[in-house]
Amino acid sequence: MKNLSLLFYILITIQFVACKDKQTLKVAGSETMNSMMRFLGTEYEKVNSDVRVTVEGGGSESGIDRLRKGEIDMAVSSRDLNQAEFDDLRKTGNLEKVRLAYDGVALVVNPSNPVSKLHLVQTSDIFSGKIKNWKEVGGQDAPISIVIRNDKSGTQDYFQNHILKRRDLGEKEYTTYKSNVFSPNAKIVKDNAEMAKYIQENPNSIGYMGMGSALVDHKDKLKALEYAKNAKDPFVTPSIRNVYDRKYKLARELFIIYKTDQGDKIDAFVTYLTSEQGQVAVLQSGYLRSSLPEVEVSAEPVK
Repeated sequence: MKNLSLLFYILITIQFVACKDKQTLKVAGSETMNSMMRFLGTEYEKVNSDVRVTVEGGGSESGIDRLRKGEIDMAVSSRDLNQAEFDDLRKTGNLEKVRLAYDGVALVVNPSNPVSKLHLVQTSDIFSGKIKNWKEVGGQDAPISIVIRNDKSGTQDYFQNHILKRRDLGEKEYTTYKSNVFSPNAKIVKDNAEMAKYIQENPNSIGYMGMGSALVDHKDKLKALEYAKNAKDPFVTPSIRNVYDRKYKLARELFIIYKTDQGDKIDAFVTYLTSEQGQVAVLQSGYLRSSLPEVEVSAEPVK
């Protein structure tokens, strides 16, 4: 009995020491990048058993702010830093920003919605409240319910500028529509999970989210619409291949942001993320790698 007790004590001690010695690497920010970073963190842990990667959302702005305050090791953002954010972060240490991946933004509706495609002007008019009924874009006679992300979301920032304010149609259009705002009747949600739930429960609603999140995390709950920049252009399905081939026009860069004075822990993780192994994992997670591939892009999103 004493031997068993001693063995049990030794095992518990070993486990406690192993856990104690494990380094924790904290990542937070973009909801769009959340599922990808969780997958990358798990893959990294498989080859680095002494590191535990924790990933939280909150939105790009939240991640950048938490990095500035020193609460996390790495921020992830679905938009570039603005000048004020860059200057504030530089005050707290040497800063590094790396493009990790690309992602498309998908327009998403309830699977029962018969509408299958929208072009940019239609989308802008829907989200600004000018188009109020689905029958105006080829759907049923039903009022459109709009759902958007909060103002901490990098996806909202991208969508607001490129689609709502029509920047993608050129400077002339942007000058005309840069005062466009989201409909005051729009439902505001904090993350993609809440948006997916709302659209599931409201068949006449429409929203937007990162393509990786729409096609991986919520593929059974939502329908992603085909999209074209102009009404006469081909309408294109959001997919890794179509983003990679630059056919799908709603696409943007995804960034990791970190301080360079955090030692080997962060350096090793960044090296992994930007390596061939890490970039293949990016592709496997349902996003488009940032570096040129060494093999044909053919991997399927993780299920």
